[in-house]
Amino acid sequence: MTFLQPSPAVMALLSLQTFLYLPLLAILAACRTGAARGPSRWLGLASLALALMGMAAHFGPPLLNLYTGPLPRLATLMTKPAGGMMLPLIASVPLLASGFVAGRAWKWVDWAHVVLLAVLLGLWGYTRFY
Repeated sequence: MTFLQPSPAVMALLSLQTFLYLPLLAILAACRTGAARGPSRWLGLASLALALMGMAAHFGPPLLNLYTGPLPRLATLMTKPAGGMMLPLIASVPLLASGFVAGRAWKWVDWAHVVLLAVLLGLWGYTRFY
């Protein structure tokens, strides 16, 4: 690493939290919603809705060429708290909870989600403290 060149861990974290985490979470939540029953399905649907709203907030204003006004400000308020970590963590909570309630199906969804969440939190912790 040289002067003004970010470390690979920082670049991996920014890529994961900006471009990969919410779409992968949406895919896992859609799998849970389609396979589960009862409360687990509703929690999977809530996680899917939060992931889709997060992707719309992150990619929508630039896609629509909106850079001023209330919509980009609202999108920034949704995507930037806690260094961009709040949105992925909030969207993960319902999917994490859906693994512990009745009606759960496809245990691999839980394992894939835990691995994805562990990678995100591990990279975040590494970049925060090292």
